[in-house]
Amino acid sequence: MKPSHSLLLILLLIAVAGCQSQDAPPPSAPAMPVPEVETAQATTRAIVDYREYTGRTAAMNSVEIRARVSGYLLQSPRSADSERTQFSGLARAESSNRAPSSEATDAEGTGTSEGSADRSIPEVSVNEGDLVKKGDLLFMIDPQPYELALQQSKGSLEAAEARLEQANKDLARSDALLDRNATSAAEYDQAVATVAELRGQIENLRATVARNQLDLEYTRVRSPIDGLLGRTLVTSGNLVAADSTILTTVVSVDPIYVDFNVDEQSVLDYRTRMLEGEVKDARQATISIRLGLANEVGFPHEGTINFVNNITDPTTGNTLVRGTFDNDTGILSPGLFARIQAPFSSEYNAVLIPTKAIGMDQQGRYVMVVGDGNKVQRRSITMGDIVDDKTVIREGIEAGETVVTSGLQKIRPGSEVRLQGAKS
Repeated sequence: MKPSHSLLLILLLIAVAGCQSQDAPPPSAPAMPVPEVETAQATTRAIVDYREYTGRTAAMNSVEIRARVSGYLLQSPRSADSERTQFSGLARAESSNRAPSSEATDAEGTGTSEGSADRSIPEVSVNEGDLVKKGDLLFMIDPQPYELALQQSKGSLEAAEARLEQANKDLARSDALLDRNATSAAEYDQAVATVAELRGQIENLRATVARNQLDLEYTRVRSPIDGLLGRTLVTSGNLVAADSTILTTVVSVDPIYVDFNVDEQSVLDYRTRMLEGEVKDARQATISIRLGLANEVGFPHEGTINFVNNITDPTTGNTLVRGTFDNDTGILSPGLFARIQAPFSSEYNAVLIPTKAIGMDQQGRYVMVVGDGNKVQRRSITMGDIVDDKTVIREGIEAGETVVTSGLQKIRPGSEVRLQGAKS
């Protein structure tokens, strides 16, 4: 066969095959399976809207313990008891060498008792960091100079009282002699003036005795409040100055404050809701708040708002709010970081759906709602607070509607779905 005839035959076969392929129907595409999804119904629950803030715990009472009289420290709170014992033993040795007195301070350091010669110095029994009670002895200043001053003032008072007694007798005699014209009026007037002068001296000396008794009491530095004792700033053997030397600090721990700042937008939002009657004024009503520490999940501590500042800081736009929390367990202490949850609505019925049902695209947050014929539709939503594993939906969903909770990536609006667990 000639080559030209072979080429012609090949072209003819190709043409016949092309005609046959055009007449043959195209193969049908395989049917796509209906995706199976998990769903949940939107439910309702009575809830309260909350907003979260950060703050710091603070002591309700904080006291700097200062010396109220000058002198050398004999005892102070220490971690090592041996050093305190050394100075207190020295103090007892010194006190045993003093001359006995008819007056001595009582065991509480609040006064004196007649005929007592007890010169013992009480022992400081607290350590740094201890919980102390009001009235516990914290520091002991050498009382000897103040005991001597008290003895001196009492001696002067006794002498003045003796002179007054004699002056009263002289005045009585002068009065009797004046009635008989046996003395001059000038002598009588002098007797009256002497009595008046001695009475004034006695009042002055009594005040001096009271002041000396008070100074002697101040040599025993006691805690003015219940609280936690801080670090000792001045140790035994040092000289302290009255009203200037800070010895330590004591802070109360139960109850305890928590200070937190509320931003300006939240303040204005709350006031708007307050005017509409949705919430109560925090200055006039008891508003409950909750607290969580840095290592805690949620907000396990319950407290109340007890103070709202009267100004907003113009540099930050924040308003200081303070809450009070019971601390009988002692887990809270001043200066801790705290998370605060404050209510921003009254109780209302809210629509909730599982948080995992919420998706996000370029149009914003949405959910897929299962409708008639198990076909899904996209719904844009407005979210509220998260409660446990559910989210409050303010707009977009009604209670009782069914939303897709898993398999969102497999479906499109208008597509049919098969609910998990349903029969085919």
